[in-house]
Amino acid sequence: MTRHVLFVSLACALAFGCGDDDTRGDSGTDTGRDGGGGGDAGDAGDAARTDTGPCTSAAAEDTTALCNDGCDNDGNGFIDCDDFGCDDACDVPMCETMGDEDTMANCTDECDNDGNGFADCDDFACAEFCPQENNNRTCGDGIDNNDNGFTDCGDFSCFREGMTMRGVCGPDGNAERSNAACSDGMDNDENGMTDCEDSGCQGDAIVVCNGATAVDVPAAMRQAMIETRCSDGTDNDGNEFTDCGDRTCQYFADYCLDATPESYNGACSDGVDNDLDGNTDCDDTGCQGEAMVVCAAGVAVPLTDAEITAAANTRCSDTMDNETTPDTRIDCADFDCSQDDLVTVCDATSEGNIRNCSDTMDNNGNDFIDCMDFSCKLNPFPAICPDVEKTHRACSDGMDNDGNGFIDCADNACANTFPCR
Repeated sequence: MTRHVLFVSLACALAFGCGDDDTRGDSGTDTGRDGGGGGDAGDAGDAARTDTGPCTSAAAEDTTALCNDGCDNDGNGFIDCDDFGCDDACDVPMCETMGDEDTMANCTDECDNDGNGFADCDDFACAEFCPQENNNRTCGDGIDNNDNGFTDCGDFSCFREGMTMRGVCGPDGNAERSNAACSDGMDNDENGMTDCEDSGCQGDAIVVCNGATAVDVPAAMRQAMIETRCSDGTDNDGNEFTDCGDRTCQYFADYCLDATPESYNGACSDGVDNDLDGNTDCDDTGCQGEAMVVCAAGVAVPLTDAEITAAANTRCSDTMDNETTPDTRIDCADFDCSQDDLVTVCDATSEGNIRNCSDTMDNNGNDFIDCMDFSCKLNPFPAICPDVEKTHRACSDGMDNDGNGFIDCADNACANTFPCR
């Protein structure tokens, strides 16, 4: 029984009265064990022993400590491993050395180190060291990553994350938009189209479909094919989006998780396809922002850094919305100005670029300094506020990397990353 099973059962019972999910099929009432434990509940008195030492009184006898102390802690007449509540604890060997269960060693030793009844990956504290099924990739790969008997959106962890993350288990549930859902023979989103017939099954990373035709690709081979198709410089599905520019590659390809933004003067004039979407510099739609002076109507404008700064400062202080598609954000109120490292005119009034996010000053007067300021947290470049959970990889690994209590797309700093936007 995994730990999140208890959480789900309790939440369902209290809030929804829901049926089976990742829950155990027993009644939840411990009436004792028939045979080997001294009979049924009516014979409890015959089975119980008189405790000769101090015992910990407990509502339930269900932890490693309580199930190995020789006591009938919950007073139901059954001691330690003869008590149904000890089923899981008795399957777990005691450890010679007890302590926290939050290291790779203690999360792989098949012991319940902290004596809470949960060993290794069944213990929440081991989440960092155990396979998780709680982000777009692992919730759409057709694999039971955490080995709990539930796969992808059928796993409560994926379903729960779907409430806050966009993607394979989003608002419309188990929709046809992953290799697993596009090859199960079911109309998952009940729109009248099954598997490859569904438009959601068209994407560079959906390798089980060739247009509307199904392709038999074993689950074990899919990830390798995804990485190849999402890095070949080809628009494989003909939707005019290439590699990491394709939504499905953003969800499922490791290759795309290391991409950096192409939306600032420096990145739009370096001759590199920084975001790995098949478009370089001025060919990329991200290079059309308020402060963008290295591109004019999609054509590169050769400028030195000093010339970029002078021209961008002018655009970021002219009280005009200079973008090709106006967005109502003008001058330093636009992140294109305040987050561009080559723009200096916003330094006195804004946080957001590499200088203002490391000067220990509250530049915009909102009482938040440097990386405590949301503007700095939202700067997508890894070198700025590196401890914030905001990179593509950090926002899809199922971990709370910055320890602020929010994981992946539930963290606002992940809003502009591939897995979340």
